[in-house]
Amino acid sequence: MDKKTKKTNISIISVTLAVVLIAAGIYLEIEYEYIQKMISLIDKGMSPALFVALMIILPVAGFPITVFLIIGGIKFGIFYMILLWLLILPIHPLIAYYLASPLEKPLRRFSKKMGYPIPKLPEDRTAMYSFLFLAIPAIPYAVKNYLLPLAGAPFSYCVIMNFLVQFPQGIPFIILGKSATDLNLTLFYIALALIIAIYFVLRWLKKKYGHKIGVS
Repeated sequence: MDKKTKKTNISIISVTLAVVLIAAGIYLEIEYEYIQKMISLIDKGMSPALFVALMIILPVAGFPITVFLIIGGIKFGIFYMILLWLLILPIHPLIAYYLASPLEKPLRRFSKKMGYPIPKLPEDRTAMYSFLFLAIPAIPYAVKNYLLPLAGAPFSYCVIMNFLVQFPQGIPFIILGKSATDLNLTLFYIALALIIAIYFVLRWLKKKYGHKIGVS
């Protein structure tokens, strides 16, 4: 099986799973009101301090950041969750920057195994290449934060570029969480439109510039 066929099969499987999960969610909501029960549990049963601690620690270990953004939108609402996202976001690349060196060997093996060798950022265009490396959707959020310093990006770029790339991407998922709490279809469609728009922008970036940083 060639690489292109493999990627196509992965895309088909991902879309199929998404459809199945959405259908299952709709069924459970109609039959048992599970979604509202889960939202109520998140909103009232989870300590804010515990949520913040987990949001700082787990994404550094590879846990999907989008889960926290959606839950945070449910628990804190759009405005306060965006503020929290603003405060926590710089912490992830800060931690990763200082852990990257001790973890260099396993990270390089992982990167090579995934087919995305760590690029060497050119000194005269480090800012642009750092931005592209973080923006192109080919490597998980946590792994990018570890690989960027190994590619030669200075600390300031690791933090600033991560903020510029990830902050706007997180906002639609916060809105999505709030739409679930309020059962607000308008917010849901706004979040969906933003996610689709960001997806196509990132896809365009990957198509146009991916080869420059070793991502095809």
